[in-house]
Amino acid sequence: MAWHMTGQLHELCSCQLWCPCWLGPDIAPDQGWCGGAILLEIAQGASEGVDLSGCKAVWTGYWPASFWAGNGTARVYIDAATTPDQRRELEAIFTGKKGGPLAVVASAVITTWLPTHYTPITIQWGEHTSATIGSVGEVHSRRLQNDAGQPTTVQGAAAMAAFQLERAELAYTAGSHWRDPDLQPWEGSSGTKSTFDWQA
Repeated sequence: MAWHMTGQLHELCSCQLWCPCWLGPDIAPDQGWCGGAILLEIAQGASEGVDLSGCKAVWTGYWPASFWAGNGTARVYIDAATTPDQRRELEAIFTGKKGGPLAVVASAVITTWLPTHYTPITIQWGEHTSATIGSVGEVHSRRLQNDAGQPTTVQGAAAMAAFQLERAELAYTAGSHWRDPDLQPWEGSSGTKSTFDWQA
């Protein structure tokens, strides 16, 4: 059976604003390597008859050069509140085993998948977004906007097409960090927020 899900995502990485990997393979990341994470909260979704609405997950990885140079090592974190059936479907989707945009991206940039971890994930969305992913990840994010309160947005960046994102709002994420013992630890201040509508 096909799967379909919609919701919110927040991407952040080890770069300063704005992560050059969004612009394609020709621009190197700030530190010559890339550590990044994508937080996702599913508003509505289902796969193989399993309801995924309300589930939270994180797709995270490390790349020794740029994101698009590949050879990445990645892990999926799934909220501990999910059921075994939800975990099975989410892991298959986010590791690219069930098709869709993440399958295309993962096949291009991920060489090694680490075992999936199940841990408490909390996300509070808003102009100031915060999140915790077990003991390994912490997010502090402030939406960038002009004096009129309008968000700073981006359209048409190369990586946005790969992730099937039409529009992204830039966010300042200083104070955020990732400390998975099996991946390169990182801190950064680059972030984007988007809505997604994915299916396969």
